Amino acid sequence: MEGIARHRAWRRTCAAPRVEENLRGTADRESGRAAMRASQNASASRTRQGQTDMWPDRKLLDLLEIEHPIIQAPMASATNPVIVAAVSNAGGLGSFGAAGTPSPKLRETIKAIRERTDRPFNINLFSAHTEEFDRDARPGPRLAKQLAAYHAEFGLGAVPAPEPMFGPFDGQLEVLIEERVPVVSFHFGADAAAVGKVHAAGAKVLCSATTVDEAKTLERAGVAAIIAQGGEAGGHRGTFSIDYQRALIGTMALVPQVVDAVDVPVIAAGGVMDARGIVACFALGASAVQMGTAFLGCPEMSVLDAWRASLRNAAAEDTKVTKAVSGRPARAIRNRYIEGVEGLQEPLLPYPAQYSVSRALRKSAAERNDSGFMSMWAGQGVGLMRDQPVDDFMRDLVDAAQILMARLGSR
Repeated sequence: MEGIARHRAWRRTCAAPRVEENLRGTADRESGRAAMRASQNASASRTRQGQTDMWPDRKLLDLLEIEHPIIQAPMASATNPVIVAAVSNAGGLGSFGAAGTPSPKLRETIKAIRERTDRPFNINLFSAHTEEFDRDARPGPRLAKQLAAYHAEFGLGAVPAPEPMFGPFDGQLEVLIEERVPVVSFHFGADAAAVGKVHAAGAKVLCSATTVDEAKTLERAGVAAIIAQGGEAGGHRGTFSIDYQRALIGTMALVPQVVDAVDVPVIAAGGVMDARGIVACFALGASAVQMGTAFLGCPEMSVLDAWRASLRNAAAEDTKVTKAVSGRPARAIRNRYIEGVEGLQEPLLPYPAQYSVSRALRKSAAERNDSGFMSMWAGQGVGLMRDQPVDDFMRDLVDAAQILMARLGSR
């Protein structure tokens, strides 16, 4: 029990700098407190003056014109104008996942973000090729029987036929260009023509890579920075060139190899939950981090109560990468639906048809607050998630990262 207590104290230290004595030996605790207060005062002073020279790598800060190298991941089912603006106002880069947002609604969302912030923000789209949809696709016999049983259990009627869920990409991209969104990110690869259109409009393009070769492909396509998505990350895998099982490379191994392979800034993603992760990613050569699961604990996120409760109780081993939800590999918290569909041992529908056939179940689950049939995206760092408003969370991340970098630099 004593060891567990020490571990929890260390976690609190890295997330909240007010308990800085846990970072230092007992012999110099008092001097540690004084150094901590001085660091906090200096950090606050720099923030007030709009200075960002506190970070060891400014490449992405200058590129995106942000204060802190922290990007809130664009989780399509959880982001909203409030969280996006809050992160940007705190000096990071707020991001909105727009893959499933129709163009008119997307334009309204962008305006709502701008009503709340005058700082840079990011809008994320799924690449155009993901819209390919086979209208003749139908569930196999086992999946059809399983879905019918679930629908009968909850009184939902017939299982709906698959239908498109995302895009259309061209219309969404046109909105981003017309509204002069400052940062645009893509998932599942980036088409050079689309990247060129965004750059011509004066915006910066980011895109996820899960292997070194994917990173090189994105650099050739002209992206301004690459998000190196480690296998620990929650949500959909950004893999676009090989079988996803070959691309489940951990963040610790992936980031330095991508950094060595490309000349554009690299953003580390996957398992980054607190100041320890941020500092570690800088040591690996990253210019910034992208954090998704860590922000799910913020009340500003659009997270259903049952999902939030599952996040609070989950550990790394409770998540898994599965195609059961959408037809594409994605890391989520295990639940009844995932276990049931995976147990069928039958080929699933292609993306996004697999996602589409469960839409009535997901809607019903949200209304009943039933985590068993929700899409509860989460990364392996979920056990480190903390419930904290965005402003406090961002401030603690920045302050604790500065203390850790100073501590490591003094050795």
